[in-house]
This record gives sequence, C-alpha cells and structure tokens, in this order.
Amino acid sequence: MLDQLPTLGVGVSLSLASRPDPATLVRSPGGPRFVEYAGLVDADRIQPEVERIREAGATILFHPSYINFCGSFPNNRAWLETTAEHIRAVGSPWFAQDCAYCFREEGPGYSTSLGYFIPPILNEASLQQAIRRVQEVREVIPVPVAIEPPPMTFLVGSMPLFTFFGHLAAAADCAILLDMGHLVSWEMAGGGKVLDHLHDLDCRRVVEVHIAGGRLKAGEQGPIYVDAHECPILDESWRMLEALLPQLPNVKAVCYECEGMDEETVLSTLKRLRGMVRELSANVALVAVLGDAQ
Repeated sequence: MLDQLPTLGVGVSLSLASRPDPATLVRSPGGPRFVEYAGLVDADRIQPEVERIREAGATILFHPSYINFCGSFPNNRAWLETTAEHIRAVGSPWFAQDCAYCFREEGPGYSTSLGYFIPPILNEASLQQAIRRVQEVREVIPVPVAIEPPPMTFLVGSMPLFTFFGHLAAAADCAILLDMGHLVSWEMAGGGKVLDHLHDLDCRRVVEVHIAGGRLKAGEQGPIYVDAHECPILDESWRMLEALLPQLPNVKAVCYECEGMDEETVLSTLKRLRGMVRELSANVALVAVLGDAQ
C-alpha cells in the first residue's frame, strides 16, 4: 500500500488560519505542493479553510495531535471513527502523528490538555503497548498510518530510537514520518547517533520527512533541543536531512513546518529543500514531481 501512495513533493505544515496564509503560499511562485495541518477532530469546523487551500491547487494532509500511539491509555472508538470521517472528508492520502502520550485520562483528549507531548519509554514493555495502540488506530483509519518519533527533551529507557520505531513499524505494519529536529533532540538528550542504528529501521516505510525551526537551551548534561516552529532551522537539522535523504527510497513528501514564519522565509526555505531533494533524494519519483519549480 505504501508504494501506491501519491508522491506529493515539497510542502508546508501550519495552522489553517495562521500567517503566512496557506492558500496565498500555494499560489505564490515556488510555493508548496501540499499543505499539512493540525486541527480539531470535527471536519465541519475546518472544511471552509481546507477548500480554500484545495482550490488554490494543493493536496491536503491531516496531522493532528490527539491520538495516543503509545502507552496504556486506549483511544476511544468513537474518537477514532470521527477521525476517520475527518480523513475521508478532506481526502488526506495518509494519516501521521507523533507517537507520544497525548492524553492521560479515559476517553478522548488533545495534547494541549497536557501542554506538550510526552515521549514513549524506550524499552520492550513500552514497545508492546505502542504496538497495541497503533494497531488499534489502524483498525479504524481508512488510509495508511504513519508514526513519528516525537521531540525528546529527556529519555527514559535505553532502546535506541530507530530500534524502537523500526520494530514498532514492522509489528504494527505502518508507515513512518521522520522529523529532523526530533531526531536531533534524541541525540542531544543522550541517545547517541541515530545513524548508528539505521539498520534497525526499514527505510522503505518512511513516506514523509519534516524539518522545522528549533532552539537550544542549556541543560545539566549539555544543550537541549526545543521544537520551535517560529524559529530558524538549526544547522543540526539541516545536516540530519542531508545525511538521511539518500537513505530513504520511498519518501513521498518533504515538509517544512513553518507556522509563525514570514512568507519570504518560507518560500526561500522551500527553494533550498527542493535543491536538496534534487541533489540527494534516493526516490527518483520525488525528484521528478518537482518538475521545473524554482
């Protein structure tokens, strides 16, 4: 099924009603080919904004923050079914979200109720719980599901990141989304080097990559990476993308998370990303879909 997913090219992720305006970006020379967004589970609430973007010529991807893809708190069946209706309504070709704790009480909830994502414990027991959670979601969601390693300012458990997510994706038979800053955050939190464990990850399952702004803050053991989309992209994230693109033969979408950035910065970053894809991507279909875009 992953091979049959559409190849989308280079796009952006931001809130539908934010600045820069996503529809305006799509219409701009060198603008994004797709727009990814987080939003409320009720599709009717966001449908007008989605239609504006689609009419401008972009594909839509739904990337929310309210599903538990790990942990012992199951997802409410009705919550998942409403998510499935949302996906059908907007036509998202796949469904991706951070694999993290989004709520801690019985029943549905948003990550905003916690204020942040809580990353999974990186050990075997936690892995088995995550497999159950992802399978639980896949039973209801009508499109392929992609799991994303979340940002990590701390680590619990000693299993390497790519070992955990490689085993999880294989056991749950799902796709993977890799965020460059999130990978950097795991390294800075003391995990080691992600590329040392690339052999544990089936790179053919990686269908989407993210890059976004971030900032560093001082920690007792060294710098800590903080996910901050309104900030410039750090050199560490660019280097991570440079190292990984040649290793990912099935990437369908390269996404700049740009909420809070000005339009000029977004368009210049998209141009840089397209150049990197042309030069480094292992997926010839991804390179081809860029065409003559600047």
